[in-house]
Amino acid sequence: MKKYLEDDDGGLLTDPLFQRLFRLFLLFSENSVTSTEPSNLPNGRVLNYLTPAQAHFLINELYRLIKPRKPTAIIQLPPHPEKITFRELVEICDLVFPDRKILEPVVDRIFDRYVSQIVNKGFVMCRRIPSKVTCIGKKSNSKKWKSFWCTLIPGTIFLWPLHKPPTVANRQTISLDSNTVVHMGTFEEDRFTWQLFTSKGKFQFGHFDEIQRQHWISDMSLVVEFRTKADLLDYDRAYSTKSEHLGNHDKDISWKLALESENHRLTELLNEERKALYDEEIVRQLATRMLDEERERNEKMEKILQDCQDQLEMEREIRMHLEQRLSEQVLTNTSLLEAAASGDSTTKLTPDQLDYLIISTQSI
Repeated sequence: MKKYLEDDDGGLLTDPLFQRLFRLFLLFSENSVTSTEPSNLPNGRVLNYLTPAQAHFLINELYRLIKPRKPTAIIQLPPHPEKITFRELVEICDLVFPDRKILEPVVDRIFDRYVSQIVNKGFVMCRRIPSKVTCIGKKSNSKKWKSFWCTLIPGTIFLWPLHKPPTVANRQTISLDSNTVVHMGTFEEDRFTWQLFTSKGKFQFGHFDEIQRQHWISDMSLVVEFRTKADLLDYDRAYSTKSEHLGNHDKDISWKLALESENHRLTELLNEERKALYDEEIVRQLATRMLDEERERNEKMEKILQDCQDQLEMEREIRMHLEQRLSEQVLTNTSLLEAAASGDSTTKLTPDQLDYLIISTQSI
């Protein structure tokens, strides 16, 4: 995220993540700037601000989704404690949430909650309660449970049956009015239940998780109390300005924790880099060792090849010498045999010598 902080304000808004953050920023900052205030930018635009409480509210909403067991983030705001700009909000997000992959889904969820005003969405089980059955009445007269994908918006509950295509025609709508009431139910049929009573019908909802039941009851009560988007928006803006979001932590402790978090992140990056360098050094040593072994094998093979060539050359010389001696012997024997055959008186051969010449000539 840090590379975007070096760009201008227009560069920040080219990223989808920052676009959603900016939309959230504008949603809560509209009450912080009045139309009568003079422009504080060269191009005539008015620079919007968040109050410290609103900045803490947005950061804590994100932090609560990432770490539900620790729902409050300890942060230190930049200089200008009464005015938080969008760039400063992005810097805080980068400090508290350095991992973009973790930040993106929670920003989408907060965007749905406050901009799209989808208070809650998820899987629930629901069935209609016959009019003659009360909230704690007979269960045998109730219909069978069905699974739905449920979304809550101000004044309306939408239910999509899971066994049908998710089309508008298959969507079931429960309209909420001033007479609508939400009641805690009991644990029955392996489900944690709650009831919704409206002017047009009675419904029983169920969930396998008791904590999720608490969330659904709270969110349904919210969309019943604020049945229009304008009312819910006013409530969210008013709630974001409460000073309770600032907390009672000392600023020095906040700085220390923030710096320790950043130092821990940088230390992890440094350790990963050291490990990568160590692994690279091991690979380099293995490669060097393999090259040395290959060089030694090549030298041995070259030596063996040279010895074979020397031996072959020596055998070739011996063969040539033997062939030369054999050729001389053949010529000598042939000349003697021819002289004996011609009856030359000067050449006197004994019978044994004559037999030897004949045998030698035939063998050759």
